Amino acid sequence: MSDVIVFDVAHGNCCLIRSEGECGVVDAPRKALLLNTLEDMGIDCVDVAFISHADKDHIAGIIGLLVSKTIKLKKLYVNPDSQKETKIWRSLCAAVRVAEREGSCEVITTLNTVTPGSVQIGEIDVTVLAPSSAFVLGGSGSSDGQGRKVTSNSISAVLRLSGGEQPSLLLAGDIDEVGLDDALGDERDLSAQTLVFPHHGGLPASSDIDSFVDTIMDAVRPALVIFSNGRGQHDNPRREIVSPVAGRGCAIACTQLAKACGKPVAPKDVHLEPYRAQGQINGASCAGSMTIALSGEGCRPQPFHAAHQKFIDEAVETPMCRSVVAGDDGNFTGHGRT
Repeated sequence: MSDVIVFDVAHGNCCLIRSEGECGVVDAPRKALLLNTLEDMGIDCVDVAFISHADKDHIAGIIGLLVSKTIKLKKLYVNPDSQKETKIWRSLCAAVRVAEREGSCEVITTLNTVTPGSVQIGEIDVTVLAPSSAFVLGGSGSSDGQGRKVTSNSISAVLRLSGGEQPSLLLAGDIDEVGLDDALGDERDLSAQTLVFPHHGGLPASSDIDSFVDTIMDAVRPALVIFSNGRGQHDNPRREIVSPVAGRGCAIACTQLAKACGKPVAPKDVHLEPYRAQGQINGASCAGSMTIALSGEGCRPQPFHAAHQKFIDEAVETPMCRSVVAGDDGNFTGHGRT
């Protein structure tokens, strides 16, 4: 059995990959949620972790993993970012120095389409689809071939998780239109059944929102789009993003209830999977933390899918996603591979 848990971490991203007794982590903004979840599962060793880019809402929990005395991290992939002068980035650098000195973790400061290119976790192949080695060479603060500024978001690692011919999931980090153009270079295949939408459903750097949404949706052709969002920050996902995504006929699931969808709901937990979710206590979780199978039909567990749909019908005032529903069999419909 191979699956991925997309956690409700409020504003940020965090995924746990599990396959054949091995596990990996992609991003983590909150130290306690990740470490406590791993302890809940009896996991005392993480084979590999990836940091998509240098923003706080993607790295804080990885620092906790690096310095943990109870959970061992074997290997970490992360790209340098010379433009980052934040306290959290300096904390990561300090944790890396300690890990290297103690020999507790192998830290690889390269994460692009060539190195490592792909990493195996059990039966799951983690393929790096962006940034390309040539693009990341300039780094954050440089300009691309069209004179556009390259930011930390531009060089976000885009990872596709798949098990051979089985359903796949695309983690797009915070990639913007500059990075997306790089990801689509050399005719790279970004298609996946499930897409964790970039930047938590926030507005892209460019003013052409529809073009950005069209470009990534045309490239990925997902059946399910997940927004890893926090209710209390930035009003994500934005309606300007959700509407064109919904217009594609794919299913939509948000980790937390967007402000545009209505008031917080008194927590009952019946629709939430049995994993820690940051919004669970205060009624902010919508889908909460979600398991996506990378085998079989590539869906969420049917009982939780059905309970989530019922929750939206009965408790959410103005759901932005409601124009798109799943089929009667619980499988997501859309343009993605099945």
